[in-house]
Amino acid sequence: MIDTSGSMSDEMITAAYSEIKGAIDQFNGKLRGWLGFFDAEVVPPKPFSDVEEFRTIRPKGGGGTRFDIIFSYVRENMQETLPVNIIILTDGYAPFPEEKEAMGIPVLWLLNNEEIKPPWGRIARIQVS
Repeated sequence: MIDTSGSMSDEMITAAYSEIKGAIDQFNGKLRGWLGFFDAEVVPPKPFSDVEEFRTIRPKGGGGTRFDIIFSYVRENMQETLPVNIIILTDGYAPFPEEKEAMGIPVLWLLNNEEIKPPWGRIARIQVS
């Protein structure tokens, strides 16, 4: 899930795309997943199974930021095939939900700054040039 809220610049969203593309390349194009976007609402994730499908997915959003809606979306729309993990690419400027909202699904917060420290989940940082 890529944060497309108003606090995320085009450069930040491009960096998020680059991170995903890098992961696809690292697995020789064999990384499959779902890519979605969120601000105060979730844009339903679209599946991709190779770099060509990934490149057709375009960001949408631009409002405020809510992390809880990601987990609500998963709970309400993905019960038959829960994700193995959830990666959230964000600047982190929003209230964090309680860990139980993740329903036991491992979460990686991929942050583009050093200031925000999520209270749970794994944390990684990316550089935005």
